[in-house]
Amino acid sequence: SLQQAKYMKDHFGDDEMGRKKSWNFLPWHFEFLSRYVPYPESEYSDQSIEKPLIQNRVIVPDGISPVEQLLSNRCSDSHNLIAAALWDSDSSATAVQKLNILAESNEFKEILLNGSADSREDKVLANLPTKGKAGKWEKRRGRNPGPKRTEEEIELIRAKRAAKKARILAEGGVWPPP
Repeated sequence: SLQQAKYMKDHFGDDEMGRKKSWNFLPWHFEFLSRYVPYPESEYSDQSIEKPLIQNRVIVPDGISPVEQLLSNRCSDSHNLIAAALWDSDSSATAVQKLNILAESNEFKEILLNGSADSREDKVLANLPTKGKAGKWEKRRGRNPGPKRTEEEIELIRAKRAAKKARILAEGGVWPPP
């Protein structure tokens, strides 16, 4: 996920505008990843035959570390905090350090106590419309185009990308990167 944040910085830009565009997807990604918990096969093999355990929303193992508790939290507020920590990290070591600090923070403890700031979110699969309706106003929403960049910002980003491409090729690398 640190790599994903780096790809988003490369694609959308490492400025406030790029962050806004990335936030349409990066925190959402952690909603899915928060469902993964390594269940011991000796205890859960029978249940895993019935249905995939990643879809189980009830089992929460005891004795998990604060970071595991942070990463398995299903609240979007915690997903935003995780995304911000990864966005601001420049290495895996820095990301792990920031996530450990975040897991012990009062901000995360407040999320554990009170849940999401958005009370509607605490419903399971709250992003799905009610059956028979396309959405809140019974019609599908159009795509949110996101914030627009100025021509100067676009030229600056293109120049940075061209310089990066030239550097990679000069060092004997392959473009585009695999």
